[in-house]
Amino acid sequence: MQPMRISVSKAGKDFTATFILVVIYAGVFYGFQFFFCKSLLFTYIPDIDNINKWDVSWYKTIADTGYRYIPGESNNLALYFFFPLVWKITHLGIIGMSCLNVVFFATGFSILCGLYPVTITNKILWLTIPPVYFAFIPYSEALFFLLSSILVLGITKNNRRIIWTSLFLLSLTRATYTFLGPAFVVMCLVSANRKYWYKSLYYCFITYLLPMILGTALFIWYQYLQTGIWFVFFEVAKKSWGHAFNIPVLPFSSLASTLTLWIGALAMFAGLLSFFYLAWKFCIWLFRNNNPDPLLMASCTYLFMASLVVVFFNPTWGANTTNVSGIFRYVFVNPFFYIFLFHFTSRLKYGWKNYVFVIILANILWLAFGSLQNLDTFLYFTFNTALLVLLMLGSDKKISWPVMLVAAINFFIQLQFLQLYIGQKYFPD
Repeated sequence: MQPMRISVSKAGKDFTATFILVVIYAGVFYGFQFFFCKSLLFTYIPDIDNINKWDVSWYKTIADTGYRYIPGESNNLALYFFFPLVWKITHLGIIGMSCLNVVFFATGFSILCGLYPVTITNKILWLTIPPVYFAFIPYSEALFFLLSSILVLGITKNNRRIIWTSLFLLSLTRATYTFLGPAFVVMCLVSANRKYWYKSLYYCFITYLLPMILGTALFIWYQYLQTGIWFVFFEVAKKSWGHAFNIPVLPFSSLASTLTLWIGALAMFAGLLSFFYLAWKFCIWLFRNNNPDPLLMASCTYLFMASLVVVFFNPTWGANTTNVSGIFRYVFVNPFFYIFLFHFTSRLKYGWKNYVFVIILANILWLAFGSLQNLDTFLYFTFNTALLVLLMLGSDKKISWPVMLVAAINFFIQLQFLQLYIGQKYFPD
């Protein structure tokens, strides 16, 4: 099978300018935290103690003492070790690791923006997506974003060394790398002639799946060396975090209740829309042998897999309904969502039928979140519908105010999300 040829625009390759933009944005983000705290609009000033919460504290224990397994107690084994290893090697503190994550994210963001003609307005929109704040604290999202962007670069250049290296390291960074397996199968299938689909699967295995398998084997072996238990990750993920196959129970819920349920619903909408797009493009490939954009197909598959896994492998805690906590981190803080977003907000123009379709599809999905329980809940999810309409309006190059309005709303919510995190009153996702 011949290597895939992906057409990439040469526009927007000013790496340095984009890098500086991200660093300035992160500085402004934290600057507003201090300003609003001093003006009594916010309660918590970010510091070493309150940032060192939730998964940050778990990552730090892995960096300091490695994995530990104590039956009947919470364990750090559900997290991957490459990010803590970087933390250990650098000998940085909480603030230093937060700054390094900004550098990681800025580098990955700049690489990605160099592959597409992304306008400054869209760059700002992308940076204000609320869960991006996870890239500014010691979570593994920033490193995952950087490695994924390098992976995308390797794919566009047909460079197997870059692909292998990035995929191997991704498989040691976050469990969400597993979504890439089906994504690459779909990508390789639709980028080849349908008569030679079996050759594309061989190419997929050698180029994409093999380094992921090797990385997974190393991760399992490393945890075995530290705990003496084979496959302990899966045991802890099931017993402590409830990640096992479950038939979904509606309506969907979140550990932070309505504080984050709305954005979980938006993340699931991205997965649902991805499913319809995949089905449509796959049928075109199957019956017309017309090859769609392979990276976009891979990105849509990634987003759909994220939604599918959350729906069927998340616990039913609290209200005894399926908890979708985590979905907006899985979906929004990675380059594959930005590739998806670029296509649907920069390459397409929408007519009234498109708006009707999106509004109807969205409101059907909101039903799974209990949108018709009462008037307040209906209005709560109507906010989501309004955001989707604004993003569609923003695809029209003649007007820019819808995008800037969404960015302003996002920025305010992003600030609030960090307050929720450091306040430790609610689980942040």
